[in-house]
Amino acid sequence: MQSGIAVIIHGSPIVQQGLKNLLLSRNIAISTLTDMVPECALLSSWKDTLLLVDLEFAGELKKHFRILKKNGNTVIGISNSDAFHSVTSDFDEIIAIHDNAETIFQKTGGYQAKHTNSKAGSQLSSRENEILTMVAQGFSNKMIADQLFLSIHTVITHRKNITYKLGIKSISGLTLYAALNNLVDSQP
Repeated sequence: MQSGIAVIIHGSPIVQQGLKNLLLSRNIAISTLTDMVPECALLSSWKDTLLLVDLEFAGELKKHFRILKKNGNTVIGISNSDAFHSVTSDFDEIIAIHDNAETIFQKTGGYQAKHTNSKAGSQLSSRENEILTMVAQGFSNKMIADQLFLSIHTVITHRKNITYKLGIKSISGLTLYAALNNLVDSQP
């Protein structure tokens, strides 16, 4: 069962991969890994997401905190030292670079608790789950439309709704979500 969606914004690929692996072990899917603060439009589209952000980007992110919080996001800073910056009050929690896995899980616990009780895929309709499964299996919009006897426009509308509800825009992210929620066989 999936416990949520996360975004990792950090300059180090090693830190990105380490956090990704830790979060995946707790069934939190990663929708985005990036080494810079995304554009405002993308930040505004994230809803009910766990954001792990290098404190080096706190200044750039500061102007977006209000919208991030309004959208129900949990924003956790990643400090490269024990000396936290003065902007840490905007963050829900701070992870130090040397924190062990259990400490990181404790600091992300509030976000995880919000998502543990929800049933996987319950936010999607049965038709949306069906289309998501087909997307994860590599079907094109036309192939889905033909197989389900729908118009391409209807399939596109369902895909937009799926993207909006899950907050996942990439096909790989949707595929990971589908696999984590047993909508497709995760084995090749």
